[in-house]
Amino acid sequence: DKHDDHDKHDDHDKHDGHGKHDDNSRNEVDPHVWLDPQNAKSLVHEIEKNLKEIDPKNASKYSANASELMKRLDDLTEEIKGYLEPVKGKGYIVFHDGYQYFEKRFGVFAVGSITVSPEVMAGAERITELREKVRSLEAVCVFSEPQFEPRLVATVIENSNAGSGILDPLGTSIKNGPELYFMLIQNMAKSLKDCLLK
Repeated sequence: DKHDDHDKHDDHDKHDGHGKHDDNSRNEVDPHVWLDPQNAKSLVHEIEKNLKEIDPKNASKYSANASELMKRLDDLTEEIKGYLEPVKGKGYIVFHDGYQYFEKRFGVFAVGSITVSPEVMAGAERITELREKVRSLEAVCVFSEPQFEPRLVATVIENSNAGSGILDPLGTSIKNGPELYFMLIQNMAKSLKDCLLK
């Protein structure tokens, strides 16, 4: 996931009609597989299988719980698809390129990112480029993340009509528990919609 942030997918002419990013950046490995609830279903299946092997006497409970969770994940997918429908096609920029699974599942696509990897911070030249991208692509919003410096986003949107928001792909503000995953996906969708509809 580490390479120069200038290789990012923020050139508008590299997008196809569906808002997909250019092939160069899409070949990068995105470890954020959990941001697609359908991938979460695969994880549930693996967990169920392993628990049944470890604790066969409770296999039927694990199967029942997994089936219920799978249905909830399908319902979540449909809920978020409908919720984000009004903001499809609206341009936004993310802090780093870690939303590929979420974007593909729900049909929303960033037009660029501040950095490809959170460990590679944008320099002055990159900030200038991004300011121009925000204006030329008419990006509606630039998103930071809770653990990163929001002043960088404020600098990028200076003298533009873009707003700013926060996406939290790790659920840093959510308490542990059975609803954490659902809240994480719902909160991400709400952050996107709230900022993009301003």
